[in-house]
Amino acid sequence: MKKTTKNMIFAAVILALAGGLWVMHLGAKPGKSAFVEMIGGKTQTISLETDGVYHIEGAKLPVTLEVTDGKIRFIDSQCPDHLCEGFGWVQTEYDSAVCVPAGVSVRVKAQ
Repeated sequence: MKKTTKNMIFAAVILALAGGLWVMHLGAKPGKSAFVEMIGGKTQTISLETDGVYHIEGAKLPVTLEVTDGKIRFIDSQCPDHLCEGFGWVQTEYDSAVCVPAGVSVRVKAQ
């Protein structure tokens, strides 16, 4: 096979995978709550139907979450790299965001 043919097949596979992921995301249900898990087994459920700011203590490092218009995000963390703040908003079922240094994960649930 020629190199251009291989490149075209590779591009077609990538486009098909991206299209499949996009279609799956379109079918996701909007979230009703966020399940916050902290290292050590502590958990907290936050309603996405009420806007607010939530300070999460009890993990390795404190983090702050913001809920607005049915979506949630990290807005502050005491971790060294602040990657979790770059995840942006999560709002549909099975969306998640994680702050590994703080030991906090947020997962959206439809119920």
